[in-house]
Amino acid sequence: MFSRRRQPRLRISFEQAQPWCRQVRKNGDAVLWVRVAVENGGVDPARGCIGRLTSLATEDAARLDIDPVQLRWAGVPRSRSFEPIDLRRGQREFLDVVFRPPDATADWGIDTFDGGDFDPGFATQLRADQVHVVQVALFADNADTVGFGLRLEVVEDQPKVTCRVLN
Repeated sequence: MFSRRRQPRLRISFEQAQPWCRQVRKNGDAVLWVRVAVENGGVDPARGCIGRLTSLATEDAARLDIDPVQLRWAGVPRSRSFEPIDLRRGQREFLDVVFRPPDATADWGIDTFDGGDFDPGFATQLRADQVHVVQVALFADNADTVGFGLRLEVVEDQPKVTCRVLN
């Protein structure tokens, strides 16, 4: 009973504001990063946390051509951004999910591995003129998995992102 009260409890948050939606430069170009905040609300550290895109729907149709892929942690060097992290009590980190240039016709990109030795087997670009729901799960060695969905939509040339926690 005592250990149950101490166990890590992962929480996810999203707002249509900084720092969840952040304009930055990637490879010299301005892009909008869409990411979620992940926090440990428990007492003990959450060990080995990783985030994965688990499924995708476009225009309300499940995309069976999309395989699960790992997502990138923000705020760490790119060379370590896919390594599992530990979240201590109250610690908040950000998980990058998608990005998009500010151009009204630019597509969304899934923020996963981009090295020459990785072939995801599907296009990691999502058309801007369609509505997408990206399902993401956060896994840890010693905490319950938390899932959530991000709805991606471009309205009147402005990206609009909504988040709903699934469990």
